[in-house]
Amino acid sequence: METVAACYIRVSTEDQTEYSPEAQKRALEHYARQHGMVLAPDHIYIDAGISGRKAQTRPAFMAMIAAAKQKPPPFSVILVHKFDRFARNREDSIVYKSMLRRQCGVQVVSITEHWEDDRMGLILEAMLEAMAEYYSLNLAEEVRKGMTEKARRGEFQTAPPFGYRVADHRLVPIPREAQVVEEIFRRFLAGDSMAKIARWSRDTGILTHRGNPLDTRRVKYILTNPVYVGDLRWSPGKGEELVVPGGHPPIVDAGTFAEAQRRLQDNTARFGRHARPSEDRKHWLAGLVRCSACGRNLIFSRPHYMKCGGYAKGKCAVSQHVPVRFLEEAFLARLRRDAACETTFSVEVLPSKGFDNTARDLASLERKLHRLREAFLCGAETPEEYKQARKTLSDQAEELRQKLENREEQQPQLETRLRHSLTTLEDQEAPLEARHRAAAAILADCLWDKEKGLLTMVYEKGPRN
Repeated sequence: METVAACYIRVSTEDQTEYSPEAQKRALEHYARQHGMVLAPDHIYIDAGISGRKAQTRPAFMAMIAAAKQKPPPFSVILVHKFDRFARNREDSIVYKSMLRRQCGVQVVSITEHWEDDRMGLILEAMLEAMAEYYSLNLAEEVRKGMTEKARRGEFQTAPPFGYRVADHRLVPIPREAQVVEEIFRRFLAGDSMAKIARWSRDTGILTHRGNPLDTRRVKYILTNPVYVGDLRWSPGKGEELVVPGGHPPIVDAGTFAEAQRRLQDNTARFGRHARPSEDRKHWLAGLVRCSACGRNLIFSRPHYMKCGGYAKGKCAVSQHVPVRFLEEAFLARLRRDAACETTFSVEVLPSKGFDNTARDLASLERKLHRLREAFLCGAETPEEYKQARKTLSDQAEELRQKLENREEQQPQLETRLRHSLTTLEDQEAPLEARHRAAAAILADCLWDKEKGLLTMVYEKGPRN
């Protein structure tokens, strides 16, 4: 009975011409003829210009695996030019070869790497696959190093951002687009939200280099990109960010850019990263009160109600349907009592909603100190190592405690802040957004439970930084 074989061919962008798909295919066909195999025309799988690091990113490879899982499989052998064509990731190689061999009865054969199917063969195969994975990882690292070095020299390496074109490897402003960038910064600093700016750009027919309208994500990218002050930003990976002088003409001045960053940080600290645009707000409580059942925000529902946003999307079983006037009166009544010093508060450390993580860092250091002591008691640390490490961590913790104490001394009392917010909230002439900010400035959390008729308000002990 003839052996039916499939073949898998992969060429990544860094491979040489002698390993082209055509060259691999000819070699595989020749091997099949020499060994009395029938190469099924429908089962020649080719991934061209694709890295072998992850199997999930190779469509032909995944199609071949799916075919092999058929009952019975249409082939019993998969031919590859070298084992590094099959996978450069040792984990993928083990998983897929084992699955093919045990579940499907399909063998993977390299036509250029021959050994017997014994223990020594398994060792040699593992060594070759490990070397292939090392080569792939090392190549990626070397490419990353080269691109990072180019970034340090101020060389531009990606598609030019909106407002610029590339000439002689340098960015050159496009006058009309540069005016749009200037207007975006001006409008944002004048108080417009990113959503409002995006609508303005769409109404005026402004398009990106790819012909798409500017949405809020692209507006934020423009507002946060240091390229517009003459710098280049590069991310080498692992959360790192490199900003170097780009040597190209800026579109906005450094002061304007810095002020935009401060406003962005302030907005995030006050309203969170996914807040609704202020001009779309229907009531000052919108975005502040959450459903006690699922934790999602209550949304405004015409004509004058609020309900759980999760319930509206079928993701929560409790509607929390409540007249907005009822919530407003309950909120203000509670705030009046608390501002008048009629309440004894309990204090609890909650995760920071802003950018200051001092309390979180202090808690982390205290946990480290506890684990260090346990390690010492178990004999994992010598007395000298324990003493030195404990002093280092204790000094860092004391520095953070001092920072928190200094901030406490500078912060106004909670009752003072509550009274200040109450003044704004009771002013019927105050703008809707000003009232919303006044409430957001004092709240850490706010929950509505319709079944209990209970509105729970948690205050921020100090102002957000």
